[in-house]
Amino acid sequence: MSMRVHLVVGYIHKEICDRMIDAVQSIADELDCRMGRVVWIPGSLEAPLAVKELIERDRPDAIIVFGVQEQGATKHGEVIAHQATSKLLDLQLQYRLPMAIAIIGPGATLEHAKEKAVRTAKKALHAAVHMVKLTHDFGTEPLVQSTETDAFPS
Repeated sequence: MSMRVHLVVGYIHKEICDRMIDAVQSIADELDCRMGRVVWIPGSLEAPLAVKELIERDRPDAIIVFGVQEQGATKHGEVIAHQATSKLLDLQLQYRLPMAIAIIGPGATLEHAKEKAVRTAKKALHAAVHMVKLTHDFGTEPLVQSTETDAFPS
């Protein structure tokens, strides 16, 4: 089953997010994924609307959100990260569509975000693929608990 995964990506930290896109594209074939649309948005707060539009207009098998919530002098970034994540999780449940939220931060330095970008992106794609397979199995297989730890690379 080849699955189609769309990306919603913040352009404020485009260099870091480009690394994340390259990382998922490099492993997509081995995970039987077709990378679909890449939708560029200003930042995390715009992600819920972009995700909702993608779901309603072009329902993919999964969506991954990439971004960086950089460390700032105030708690503003934390508020943004919490609100965006909350709304994205609401959409995931409302539409029953697997979604991986790979927003590095809040509170990340740019150096830290650069270091984490590739690993975070690959883990997000693995998580999305896992959840697509799991949700497809819900209708046909009994649910079993798995203790597999190799589903997500370290």
